[in-house]
Amino acid sequence: MTAAEPNIHRIVQLIRAHQLGELDNRAQIELNEWRIEDPANEMLFSQLNDLVFLNSNLIELSKYNAQASFEKFKATHIEVAQASFPKRYAFLKWKYALGAAAVLALVMLSILFFVKQDIINSTPKVTQQTDVAPGKVGATLTLADGKQIRLSEMKNGASLQQAGIKISKSASGQLTYEFAEVKGSGSMVNTLSTAKGETYKVRLPDGTLIWLNAASSLTYTANLLQHNQRVVHLDGEAYFEVAKDQRHPFVVVSNGQSVKVLGTHFNVNAYKDEPQIATTLLEGAVEVSMKGLCKRIKPGQQVVTEGKSLRVNQVNVDDVTDWKEGDFYLNHVDFKTAMRKIARWYDVEVVYDAAVPNDLEYGGWMSRKNNLSTVLKAIEGTGLAKFKIEGKKIYVYN
Repeated sequence: MTAAEPNIHRIVQLIRAHQLGELDNRAQIELNEWRIEDPANEMLFSQLNDLVFLNSNLIELSKYNAQASFEKFKATHIEVAQASFPKRYAFLKWKYALGAAAVLALVMLSILFFVKQDIINSTPKVTQQTDVAPGKVGATLTLADGKQIRLSEMKNGASLQQAGIKISKSASGQLTYEFAEVKGSGSMVNTLSTAKGETYKVRLPDGTLIWLNAASSLTYTANLLQHNQRVVHLDGEAYFEVAKDQRHPFVVVSNGQSVKVLGTHFNVNAYKDEPQIATTLLEGAVEVSMKGLCKRIKPGQQVVTEGKSLRVNQVNVDDVTDWKEGDFYLNHVDFKTAMRKIARWYDVEVVYDAAVPNDLEYGGWMSRKNNLSTVLKAIEGTGLAKFKIEGKKIYVYN
């Protein structure tokens, strides 16, 4: 989809749903990516967002910045538009009512035609010397003897075994590892870690699936068992699908907090550079405890650990597991929190100008498959901030 040949009906549907707050995650990404494909698309979206829908047939033009372009539109298209306009609404003046989908399509195409060049010349652009590609699948397994295995370097179909650990990679590229033998090595400590710009999915020997986000690590013994519990230590962020085992609860320990479950789906965000730990439940039940405090939550709830307090919030779980699905959720997210997400995935450092405020918020969804400049361009289009990319640094300024 381009500015020159937009899919008008689809864009109309997306913008209408956007105004009603009815876009799902995928549709929001589709709309966002159309907006950043061409500078004219962003301006077109902005102008159409000023249209207040009265019902399924009418729209009211409440304000319009590109007045000169609109006058050109009326002069060249009013006869066609009037012919398309239902007779029962003929009493409404043109500046207040333009019709329905067909007329709206004319408005969109015409505005695009008249203002595109001015928009391209005036739209701010991310200043860059180099671009940064998105992250990829990869992780390092560190064994008890200090040996490191780069799992992403294994060929499809390959496997290896060492100290009771079997690591394999399927023909489709799925990486898994399991403990073929734990006798004599059950207490060996292993660490699975991702660097910035890496993510990894692993299956533990008990059948538990874990998605590890960028700049994160899991530490555990080979047989997982400590005091009759399956225990892993998390630094960073991970999504868990825990295999059921009534006799051996699964415990995730992170920064002084512990999450205890028997079998469930949940996400833990425990990065050290974040001001709080967030544990979000998707399925089943979990018990979060810290310093004598304890909270049990239901699906759709999140426990926020901050200082000495535990707070329970109701959340949209899709917004929390965005990274697992390959997206950035940046809707009503604190600006610097969003930039920390971006920095981890693209393995970059963010440098802020002193004039950039702390309370900026960015709205929308973006795919993590985009290059860094594309993501920054979308944020820059909101007018929140400007960016300059130099090597592995992002400079943020007003």
